[in-house]
Amino acid sequence: MKIISKIKFDNTFYLFLLLILLSGLFKEFTFIFILLFCHELGHAIVGRIFKWEIKSITFYPYGGLTLFDTKENRSINKEILIILAGPIFQIITYIILNHFFTYNYIKSYHLTILTFNLLPILSLDGGRLLNLILDKFFNYLKSFYITLSISIISVILLILFCLFNYHNFNLFLMCNFLIFKIIKSIKDIKYYYKKFLLERYLYDFKYKKISISNSIYKLYKERNHYINFQDEKEYLNKYFEKNT
Repeated sequence: MKIISKIKFDNTFYLFLLLILLSGLFKEFTFIFILLFCHELGHAIVGRIFKWEIKSITFYPYGGLTLFDTKENRSINKEILIILAGPIFQIITYIILNHFFTYNYIKSYHLTILTFNLLPILSLDGGRLLNLILDKFFNYLKSFYITLSISIISVILLILFCLFNYHNFNLFLMCNFLIFKIIKSIKDIKYYYKKFLLERYLYDFKYKKISISNSIYKLYKERNHYINFQDEKEYLNKYFEKNT
């Protein structure tokens, strides 16, 4: 019940629903929404198992977004499992729907949503998974900018695919949405990195790995650091005293 209370719908969702009703495609839309709903429910349920507080589950015309109110220094492996839970719940939902209904378009919608969502683009599950995997090998900011570069290349390829092979207006709208989310990610990265540093200053994170860094902008997730030969806590204490 707590999960249900976090669900909300973007204003564009209602506009899209009105267009669906006018076009007579309500049955098709219902199956799409069931797949999307169970996909986001997968993220939410596994997140709650790990005791992550759900901030919101928002549905847009072409997808959903589950946000958790957690620390930026959260577990990489747990977040990977939460992200994978979405596609897994969707696959299970499709198998159940396919057992009771014989509509061919259910499979088509399922594969389209699943494939699209796993593209390596920021804000999609594929992009988030890529970023988390890179976090294991690169520092926070480098991991983000590699993911950002791959996201931009992927969106450009997707737009070119639309132009030359698959003239689909809905896909063009999705590309615009993804471009908007990428731009927002670029604007927000300073805020999230500051939050990442502030958490490490305020809380005691005990990690097995220790890295030596010559810059505060080269810190890793799930590692403790020596920055310019100073203990991380000591260095961050001076950093925040200087910048507040």
